[in-house]
Amino acid sequence: MKYPFFRILSYTVILVFFLYWTSIFILSLPSINAKTTITRHFPRFRVLFQNSWKLFTPPFTFNDRLYFIVRDQHNPNRADTLEVLEDIALQKQRKAPFNQRENIIDHSVNNTVTKLTGIIWLHKKMPSGDIAGSSDTAYISRAIAEASGDKNYQIYLGTLNNYCKKVLKEKNMDTGREVKMIITQKTIRPFNEMSNNAFLQKETVVFETPYNLLR
Repeated sequence: MKYPFFRILSYTVILVFFLYWTSIFILSLPSINAKTTITRHFPRFRVLFQNSWKLFTPPFTFNDRLYFIVRDQHNPNRADTLEVLEDIALQKQRKAPFNQRENIIDHSVNNTVTKLTGIIWLHKKMPSGDIAGSSDTAYISRAIAEASGDKNYQIYLGTLNNYCKKVLKEKNMDTGREVKMIITQKTIRPFNEMSNNAFLQKETVVFETPYNLLR
């Protein structure tokens, strides 16, 4: 009698093991119907087993862009625009594999932009019923104003200011100039839109400073 019992027990353990890892695998995939079904019908499953990792990371839908708008202090109608992050990526490609310096700059500047925009988005999502109906620009302006007292915000902004001075000094544009910094998020063309010449890449302003005199 023992052998049928252990055989059934073995099959049961194997079946439970198989169902468990199948469920974990499904929950680790991007959003699909099976994942939604498991979450809806077995809400305690995710809580019990604390599944938070992802097997495949969904592709990014936008790229960050950092612009330095430089104008002459005595002739403000004349301005030059420098896009920074794409230029850093190109420098890394050109100097590979001996691009350790460019890798450090890339990590430092991109990481700073990401953290700074994270602070802005955090404040933008805060309740702001007193300006309900205002444009997105108004919400972002208010978010920047609210974030200005954040210590980390000041550190990240200082890092970008220092990098701005470095870039403009290398380009001999650091004398008698005023600079505005703008961070945007530019949509990436989806794969199914690659052949669509009418597709427009939307660019959303996330952060913007007033013009400041270089010091």
